[in-house]
Amino acid sequence: MANASVNTNSTYAGELARPYVAAAILSADTIANNYISVLENVHYKAVLRPFSGAAIQANDDCGFTTPDSGALTVGEAVLTASALKVNEQVCNADLRSTWESTQMRGQSSAAPADFTSYVAQYVAAKVAENVEHNMWAGNFVNDTAATPTYASFNGILKNIVDGAPDRETVDTLPLAAATVANTSTGILDALALITGGAEGAPATIAGDPNTKIFMSRASAQLYYQALAATYNLPFLNDGLVARYAGYDIITPGGFPDNALLISKIDNLYFGTNLLTDHIQASVLDLTGVTGDDVTRVIMQFSGGTQVVDLNGLAVWRQEFTTP
Repeated sequence: MANASVNTNSTYAGELARPYVAAAILSADTIANNYISVLENVHYKAVLRPFSGAAIQANDDCGFTTPDSGALTVGEAVLTASALKVNEQVCNADLRSTWESTQMRGQSSAAPADFTSYVAQYVAAKVAENVEHNMWAGNFVNDTAATPTYASFNGILKNIVDGAPDRETVDTLPLAAATVANTSTGILDALALITGGAEGAPATIAGDPNTKIFMSRASAQLYYQALAATYNLPFLNDGLVARYAGYDIITPGGFPDNALLISKIDNLYFGTNLLTDHIQASVLDLTGVTGDDVTRVIMQFSGGTQVVDLNGLAVWRQEFTTP
């Protein structure tokens, strides 16, 4: 296994820079803010059972009869969780060549405690970031000639693209496409399409207070700009612009740009074997175990998504192919 790269040209001035500081990391706010329904203890597959139907009859006799039409039906949607892991290691000798050596005693000393604590937190945060992106955009691309950036498991949008093409509005232009000079109003057109029309929000969720519009944070910024430019309101109350046509707008950190989704939260599921695996990492010093002068960071967990009712949503998305 390759070791993590350690900057051995660092200076002891770094000792004054504690604690260790990471680059900006996107937290898994979809789970933290309940933007999606979560199933715990999914080790491989979970069967989601959507119910529909149930008819009311005239009570004009003493018998028990099941109606021929409008009867209760039970469907099935299978959520498959992919097995995932993180295997990283740092060479302790590299750390002894940096300012961490002030906390390490002898040539066989392990990594300092605050370093291992930080590494565990950092790796856990990076895993949360990856899970956040994969929940929404796993194996999903706007450019059909491109390789998906996130491919640990299929995300919500990939499940919809594969399973519900009649619930989509597909456009070659991005949400920032201007219909008025220097004004990003393309998003307003897209929002109008997913909230109405043949491929918009179906009657089963239209107008429901539990129905939400999902978009990326960059797309939300386009929406704010379009409102300001269209209505000449440069200062907008965020509580007002966080809604469209009566629907709350949700901006998960991992939602991809140039895509919009309207759905109920309880129609979208993420499954995992245990939520705590996304926030805990095992740090092992192998010096006294195998004799290897390394510190390893290990995580094992599972993750997957599924949509219960593919007819209970609507999507607008950009799609193009690079020559």
